[in-house]
Amino acid sequence: MARSRLIYLVLLAGAFVFSQALYDSISLFTLAVVLLIPVISLICLLISLPLVRIELESIPAREERLHPFAIRLVIRSKTPVMLPMMKFFLRVNNRDGDAAVPGYALVHYRAFGATTLDVPLKFQVRGLYKIGVDSVVFYDFLRLFSIKKRLSRRNVVVIAPRKLRNELPLHASRQEQDSTVSAGGRETKYTGDIAGIREFNENDTLRQVHWKLSARLSKMIVKTYWENTSDNIVVLADLFPYEEDRLANRRLTDCVVEIALALTEQLAESGIRSTLGYPNYESMLHLSGITGPEDQILAAEEFSMTPMMELGTLEESLSALDFTALQGGALYLISSMPAKRLVECLEPYLRGISCTVQYLVVRPEAEAEQGPDMKVLTLTEMEEDDQYTQMEK
Repeated sequence: MARSRLIYLVLLAGAFVFSQALYDSISLFTLAVVLLIPVISLICLLISLPLVRIELESIPAREERLHPFAIRLVIRSKTPVMLPMMKFFLRVNNRDGDAAVPGYALVHYRAFGATTLDVPLKFQVRGLYKIGVDSVVFYDFLRLFSIKKRLSRRNVVVIAPRKLRNELPLHASRQEQDSTVSAGGRETKYTGDIAGIREFNENDTLRQVHWKLSARLSKMIVKTYWENTSDNIVVLADLFPYEEDRLANRRLTDCVVEIALALTEQLAESGIRSTLGYPNYESMLHLSGITGPEDQILAAEEFSMTPMMELGTLEESLSALDFTALQGGALYLISSMPAKRLVECLEPYLRGISCTVQYLVVRPEAEAEQGPDMKVLTLTEMEEDDQYTQMEK
């Protein structure tokens, strides 16, 4: 706009010098035209303002993180004048506390018609966002004048965790050691590790008998199992920050949430009951028992939008967990804590507990895996297109 005004001033100065040098009717007419053109342009702009309507089409109410989508602006014009340009000031406001991020888009629109403008958007972190047009600036033909008009067009969109498409490593014993035993005329399904032995009673069947040990002791001995209850497979999501950059922390936390959701869904679809544990602003450890796909959907709805925890530590969550219930079971710990520090953090709680531990760690950069029970993924692997699905060990 400043450039347009400079060019016009140069033309006006030239016309004035030309009129003073010749001082004839042609030169005076040229000067008059140069003086009148901005007035005509401004009149056209003022006429057009009330005859142009801006609409914001509905956008999806829910989108996945990192998934591109667009908002569409429709400019409906009933004016015979075609103005060359208008500038939209877009505002994206995160209700979770992030400052509004203004931006703008330029568009040319035609007379007596509708013009559309698609503005692409993509969000890096979960949250509830308010997206809309904050104001629009109309320009005249020469871009010498502008009029700003405030609008209140808003749409709300929920940016949810992505759905990971690949399978995660599961506790193998829960998938392979599956037996069904009839006890007291009832079918009882045991899915898990052998917990111990005891003497045979009238409710046991021959399928439970430990034959080698029975022959050695000269009496009937049967095997007992850790039942696959929702208490001895725990998926624990660590939602605490460990980096200095807040945006990086939120992205890492979102990856932790996505892995936990994928894991609980996979367990539920495999018929394996589990417990999803995570901190929230009500307690350092909120537990949701999952016995099937329906429970997993309900737990996921509650968990998926749980924000990153600004207060508290993973140690507080671990202290609230009953590790004795994990005996013979499995713990999946999903975290963005540095790998070595995470192992050291969990070690005191596992003393005297016989259970399988699987670490799934997301870090800004690659780190050494602390043993075969750990999988370290980088933020780039998780977020780049077609990379975050490669989760198998």
